[in-house]
Amino acid sequence: MGDGRIAEKNRRDWNSYAGEWAKRNHSDEMLSPVLRDPAKAFHPAVWGLLRKNFSDWSTKRICVPSSGDNLAVFAFALLGASVTSCDISENQLSNAKKIADREGIGHSIEWIRTDSMKLDGVADGAYDLVYTSNGVHVWLDDLNAMYQNVYRILKPGGWDVIFEKHPFTRPFDEGGNPVKSYDSIGPFEDEYSVNFHWRMQDIFNAVMDAGIRLCHLEEMCEEKDSPGLPEWFCLMGMRPELKVQRGCRTTGTL
Repeated sequence: MGDGRIAEKNRRDWNSYAGEWAKRNHSDEMLSPVLRDPAKAFHPAVWGLLRKNFSDWSTKRICVPSSGDNLAVFAFALLGASVTSCDISENQLSNAKKIADREGIGHSIEWIRTDSMKLDGVADGAYDLVYTSNGVHVWLDDLNAMYQNVYRILKPGGWDVIFEKHPFTRPFDEGGNPVKSYDSIGPFEDEYSVNFHWRMQDIFNAVMDAGIRLCHLEEMCEEKDSPGLPEWFCLMGMRPELKVQRGCRTTGTL
């Protein structure tokens, strides 16, 4: 289930960077819009999909693996949901908890320090929604392990929603010039951390092989100066009510 050395190296890196990350992502400029309007924590297309599928947040239990800046966690709590925030960095969680307590939403949030490829301590079959936001997959060396655990913690009929940087952007630099092969996924390691540039097929196959039924894909093109490729994607899947066979592309029925 992943290389523990990689996870530990990335944990140490995030712990050392957490203070600087909080200064930027918990600044008034970033945080205040979300506190005023929780929808601002999400890309407009993603918020549209969430709103379409969830009408009463107060009855929902949500898990956010690799919660990072926790803006999505704050938003779900402000909407009335019960939220479990999971991150490998205890410093990230500590910084986010201070904000949640200050804003009076800490009572709605459970904080669990855990590797997203394991989700230790997260209850089986308990969640209506598992939501992952931009920047999660690059840190993970075992996508299959992650999505097997996402499947495990979802209720039957529960949703898995992924918002992520589109892998098609990774071969290009900021000027749109190709700098690497799309098939070059890593690992890319430096003194501080280890990254992976997963392809669409890697993410999709990990989700499907876990038994999650894919329901919708949205691709967003936003940068005018980009090489004409989508900048972001949102994938929605559901844990079927009835599981037929793990590893089959049509794994169940609703």
